[in-house]
Amino acid sequence: MNQAKASLESQFGDEICAVGDSEEMFWLREADDYQSKVLLGNALSSQYRFRDAIDIFEEASCIRANDPMLYIRLGGAYLTLFKFEKAFKAYNHALTLGANLKSTAYPLGVWHYLKGSYTSAAEYFSSCLPCDDELKIAVIYWHTLCCLRAKTEPFLLTDYNNNMDVGHHTAYLLAVSVFTGEVCVNSATEELANEKNDLNYIIAAYGICEHLSSAGKAEEKNMLIKSLLKRNKAWPCISYLAAYKDEINKTDPFSTTHSIREF
Repeated sequence: MNQAKASLESQFGDEICAVGDSEEMFWLREADDYQSKVLLGNALSSQYRFRDAIDIFEEASCIRANDPMLYIRLGGAYLTLFKFEKAFKAYNHALTLGANLKSTAYPLGVWHYLKGSYTSAAEYFSSCLPCDDELKIAVIYWHTLCCLRAKTEPFLLTDYNNNMDVGHHTAYLLAVSVFTGEVCVNSATEELANEKNDLNYIIAAYGICEHLSSAGKAEEKNMLIKSLLKRNKAWPCISYLAAYKDEINKTDPFSTTHSIREF
């Protein structure tokens, strides 16, 4: 049975979170040691309860303040909720504690993308290389989206080949194959129509939406975005958050409390 997940509205808005603690989480709350706090924060994050996870990670930092991975986790929770200043501070603190630049390059690329700083985001994504193909295909995907928005050359597309061992990252592969022209948009959208996995649908659809936008096909893009936003069971996915923020910015660039039901 799938674990219950908190809704987007319960994390961005005022909807009550209906997801409770598991038995394991109950016992973790009874402990006061650092590792238990981290495990609890991770468990809350896995339930999409990022508000609660932030509180627990902050408690963990009061016990042990020199673990860079804690601040990468904390930064991720803050970033998921669009708390950009706190996320940036957490990632940079991880670096000061000795985190490898590559371990923060990808999330900082995401940070800059969601903030609309596409040239800077592209630089962070490109600094993730070299890496294995599973990460590389995601890097190529996001770097290309940055370049489409910044109207610069998406030079990482030359690193793509159809023999890449992308593991479970097949959705990134589909979108990138559209970027390169290897797969036409119509074929890709037909494949998407049969996609049952929400996460895969969101990732591929968002990439295709940006391709459509760059080609001046705004109506087709808007239809696909609306379809994407209905697949909100995997809302913490970066591609979903990017689409969600784009929709918010159309009506109110300063608000993060719109219900997804409005779209």
